[in-house]
Amino acid sequence: MTARVGFIGLGAMGEPMARRLLLDGHDLVVFDLSPDLVQSLAAVGAEAAGSASDVARMCTHIGVCVPDDVHVVDVITGDNGVLEAAAAGTSVAIHSTVHPDTVRDLSALADEQDVILFDAGVAGGKEAAEHGDLAITVGVPAGGIPESARPSLDTCGGAVIEAGPVGTGMALKVGLNVMTYLQQAAASASYQVAMSEGVDCEQLLVAWRHVGMLGTLTEQFFPLLRIPRESKSEGDFGEMLRRMIALAEKDLEVAAQIGLEFGRPMPVVEAVRDAMDLVYGLAESDTTD
Repeated sequence: MTARVGFIGLGAMGEPMARRLLLDGHDLVVFDLSPDLVQSLAAVGAEAAGSASDVARMCTHIGVCVPDDVHVVDVITGDNGVLEAAAAGTSVAIHSTVHPDTVRDLSALADEQDVILFDAGVAGGKEAAEHGDLAITVGVPAGGIPESARPSLDTCGGAVIEAGPVGTGMALKVGLNVMTYLQQAAASASYQVAMSEGVDCEQLLVAWRHVGMLGTLTEQFFPLLRIPRESKSEGDFGEMLRRMIALAEKDLEVAAQIGLEFGRPMPVVEAVRDAMDLVYGLAESDTTD
């Protein structure tokens, strides 16, 4: 089989990753439940597939970036799923943020068909995805990162971090997301304190930069805080924010579950999970300048 890359899931992170692969010259096959998203990539050189199994029939490596555990399991094991058609030796990288056990269970199933399935979490946001500068957290399969997967990972990642065996890459990604969302919560609370006392909130950025508290993702988040709730709660923008909040809640719930499984409750994580509407400024109690 000619080396071809498949990509399943063309959402907020999947689409720019797939586009990056195209720009880097990969022979790309794409599938998503949204025909419009598939056609937007087909218009710039990708081959459109009709199902996940169609992708598997055509490709030696497949990236999967769908919303959650249920979707990942369905893409891999469901009707017209990847394992229905993948040839022996095919590699599958799970980019979706899911529970580490989900990856381990699917990896064991894939191994029965000599398919190499592993976790490759992605962090850094859409801009990093567009520039091929993601942090990719890999749970490395027993034989090492498959040669068929390495070109795709190197194209999309500015740093490919080998966390340990299968499952640990996803644990590292969940940890990164905890840091991201807790920083967003801290930024939102800091903004509310400063605004309540009439501080020029741009000076928060100056102070944060000077003391080294401000990362790129947090600075990109800051302008959202300045938008009045009524201006960001309706229409397409409001729907986009609600999707982002739902993903944050899902990722923080995974972190809380992992903590409980190891006897380490995470009340701070749970509190931020339950307050993401407020963090993003969509809660009724939120105020803005």
